[in-house]
Amino acid sequence: MTHDISQSNTVRTTHLNPKHKDTLFRMIFSDKKDLLTLYNAVNGTDYQDSEALTICTLEDAIYMDYKNDISFLFEDVLSLYEHQSTLNPNMPLRGLIYFARNYEAFLAQNRMDIHSSVLQKLPVPQYFIFYNGLPNAPERQRLSLEDAFIQHPGKVPCLTCEATLLNINYGKNRHIMERCQKLQDYSRFIAAIRSGLSEGLILDTAVNRAVDFCINHHILQNFLVKHRAEVKNVILSTFDQENHDRIIREHFEQVGFDKGTAIGELKKTI
Repeated sequence: MTHDISQSNTVRTTHLNPKHKDTLFRMIFSDKKDLLTLYNAVNGTDYQDSEALTICTLEDAIYMDYKNDISFLFEDVLSLYEHQSTLNPNMPLRGLIYFARNYEAFLAQNRMDIHSSVLQKLPVPQYFIFYNGLPNAPERQRLSLEDAFIQHPGKVPCLTCEATLLNINYGKNRHIMERCQKLQDYSRFIAAIRSGLSEGLILDTAVNRAVDFCINHHILQNFLVKHRAEVKNVILSTFDQENHDRIIREHFEQVGFDKGTAIGELKKTI
């Protein structure tokens, strides 16, 4: 069960590593076998050959602001998996950018020529967003780039990109969780942290208690034992960002002026 995080729980007692860029979701599914299990869970398939899966996650530091969590090629399907702790209606636009860069790399790696008179065949794109934020969301939701376009009479957009948002908060999408144990364990771990926060624990203490609880109850046990310090660093950074976004959003809603101005002003004090 998830709970809201009160402002009193945002006190920080740990110095964070500003160079840390991986998300916990990405760390957990960095192994091809686990990633294929997740693929099978969301697609209703039962593939076993994880070595046939090729990771193609964007890593270029120049585009770090557009870095995606996980993208991979399997069975002629190009999958993009993004983890989100906030509801972001701009994910289809981000997906369009990610896919364009991945296809560019695919063409180069396979020596394909877009100037050829022969149609160049491409892997089918599939885009899933794994959401575990506090604002309520449907278990499954379709997000479309078309919603972002300004309506213009008589004009039909020539571009599209669709994403499927899956709510992975604990207790949601049980049929997917049952097929992917690590996804369910991740959901339970985040729920354990938020449970501690709802009891008034500061974040640092809530994370430590959640890690101990999960290790003792065989939830991500091996992963948490091996990566405890790194996991703690990632979680603290993630929750700090959630709080930062919440402060900006609430301030913007209260004052009701230009969003760019609001963010600019708040960054001077946060």
